[in-house]
Amino acid sequence: MSKNKVKNLILLKQIHSAVSQIKKGKLDKALETLDKAEKSARQAKSKDALYYILFTRGGILYSAREYDQALETYERALDAGSDLLETDPENVDYQHYMGTTLSNTGNLLKSKGDLDKAAEYYSQARKIYSELITRNSENAVFRYYAGENLNNYAALLIESGSLDKACEVLEEAVEIYQKLYNENPDNPGYQAELSVALSQLGRCLIQKGADDAGIAKECLEKALDMQENLLAQQPENEKIKEDISLTKERLEGL
Repeated sequence: MSKNKVKNLILLKQIHSAVSQIKKGKLDKALETLDKAEKSARQAKSKDALYYILFTRGGILYSAREYDQALETYERALDAGSDLLETDPENVDYQHYMGTTLSNTGNLLKSKGDLDKAAEYYSQARKIYSELITRNSENAVFRYYAGENLNNYAALLIESGSLDKACEVLEEAVEIYQKLYNENPDNPGYQAELSVALSQLGRCLIQKGADDAGIAKECLEKALDMQENLLAQQPENEKIKEDISLTKERLEGL
C-alpha cells in the first residue's frame, strides 16, 4: 500500500472519530482529534479534508461559545474553501460549505460589532446560495440554509438602518420558507423560520413608515398565528415564547 493511501486512511479514521465524539457530546476530545486530523491533512496535502476539518472545528467552537477561536478557525476555513472553489467552482458541496461558513462568520462578526464586514459575508453567502438554489431548486437543505442566512442578514440591515434592503432580503427569505412550508407543512423548523421571517418583515415595514402598515399587520398576524400553533405543540419551548412576545410587541406598535 502506498504511503499516500495509508495517510488518507488514517485521516478518514481521525475525521470519523471526531464526528463520533461530537455526537456523544465529547467536544474537547473531538477538538483534540481534529488537531491530529489537521496535521494529517496537511501532510497528505488533502485540501478538501483540511477544509472540512476547519469547518467542523469552527462549528464546535461556535456551539461552545468560544467565539474568538471560532472566528479565527472560520477565517482559515474560508481561505481553504476559496482555494477549493478556484479549482472546482461547480462543486455543490464546496459551495454549500462555503455559504454556511460565510454566514456563520457573519454572525460572529456581527456579535463583535463589525457590521460592515458581517454584511459583506452575509451578502457573499446570499450570492452563493442563490446560485445553488437556481441549479438545485428541489434541494431543501440548500433552501433552508439560504433562508437562515437571509434572516440573519436582514436583522443586521435593520440594525444598521438599511430598511429598503432589509425588506428586500426578508421578502426573499419569506418566499423561500413559504415554499418549504407548503411542501412540508408538518415540519416545525420550516414553520418557525417562516414565522420569524414574517415577523421581521412586519417590523421592517413598520419602521419604513405608515404606507406599509397594512402589509406589516398581515405579516405579523400570520407570524403570530403560526407561532401560537407551534407553542401549542411545544408548550415548553422558550424560543417560541420569545418569538411570540416579539411579534405581539411589534403588533402593538402599529
